[in-house]
Amino acid sequence: MRAMRWLMVPILVSAMGGVAAAEWKNVQVLPKTMSKDELKALMKAQSKALGVECDYCHDVPDMASDKNEKKLIARKMMQMQNEINEKWIKGWKGADKAKVSCGTCHQGHEEPPKFTVQTGSDKPQTTTPEKK
Repeated sequence: MRAMRWLMVPILVSAMGGVAAAEWKNVQVLPKTMSKDELKALMKAQSKALGVECDYCHDVPDMASDKNEKKLIARKMMQMQNEINEKWIKGWKGADKAKVSCGTCHQGHEEPPKFTVQTGSDKPQTTTPEKK
């Protein structure tokens, strides 16, 4: 089933082939000047970073639809990512290699894995202490 979804991506993207970059529908966070290839590459990277398919955020085949609330969450996450990169990372030496992305936190999972702190002991400590 997952393979079938990936087979739809080129069909959906090629169907938008005549759409000029300025004519994307419902693009709110991403630059409206993105080319079809740039948008496709970005969406593939985001899918991989979360370990999901297009329909996780989109109401396929209507990619412009906002029916799926996860798309709204994704927009907020992209805004947060942009803000971190612009306010905090930009200007660092090697900033182009240190940018925050979806994969920075999600690491290929729908939900970011729980962060553990290595303390030098045998047992890692979680960021939220367990109640006794």
